[in-house]
Amino acid sequence: MFAQINHMAMNSPNWPMMAKFYEAMFGLKTSGKVSRPANGVSVGDGNVGLNINPLRDGYVGGLDHFGMKVDSIETALVRMQKKFPKANIVKRPSTRPFAQYSAHDPDGNVFDLAERTSKLNEIYADQAESAWTQDRYLNKFAIRTPNAEACAEFYAEVFELQLVKAKSADKGWNLTDGRVTLCILPWSIPIFENMAIKRPGPDHIGVKVENMDAFKAHMAAIAGSNPYLAPMHLGGSKEADARRDFLVRTATGKLQIADPGAVWIDITDE
Repeated sequence: MFAQINHMAMNSPNWPMMAKFYEAMFGLKTSGKVSRPANGVSVGDGNVGLNINPLRDGYVGGLDHFGMKVDSIETALVRMQKKFPKANIVKRPSTRPFAQYSAHDPDGNVFDLAERTSKLNEIYADQAESAWTQDRYLNKFAIRTPNAEACAEFYAEVFELQLVKAKSADKGWNLTDGRVTLCILPWSIPIFENMAIKRPGPDHIGVKVENMDAFKAHMAAIAGSNPYLAPMHLGGSKEADARRDFLVRTATGKLQIADPGAVWIDITDE
């Protein structure tokens, strides 16, 4: 594949505890060599990293962006400029460990880019040298955006992500790099009836587990052992029920939860 989704990122005021949640619940691992204690933490599944960054002034907490590594930054830029002039790309500071460039799609959704042939510094260089496989892994990044079909076309044409199958209008478009799915969901005010308006942008992540019954038992054991690592409860009031049902309608997995920082997670064993 020309492009591969290699990380996802979120902002949290309690980022150390969030990292422990993903370690305990899904078995994601921290880098064995690199420590950036003042700048957040990254955990990963051997293929995709999850960057949990401190919530800084002026920024919004929760799910923030995803990143890809590509065969050629120049090729991606030429494709963007040719057909998608509203999309753009900028080089990042040399101190950034996760990406060489940041870009945005035609609706302004931000993602990072790094060239596959270039040596990634710090944690991703470490992960690339010691890649591993595990039964529980990050398998989806979902975005909710006003012009979903046009954005799906952008990711398909610029980055050669493959359309998995045609979806109903409310479930958007699923594109894959062969392992991780980028889900592009529609956004408009009317779809948020009976609940507060959720702004356009990152919506949820997905995790593949080995067996749903085994995972549910594991989740209950973790929550019982340490309540700080328990998922956030979904539902319980009229509006909370509406939010939960909204997520369930558009998710593709078998179980939907929220992490302790309120980020939605869609879980499947298929």
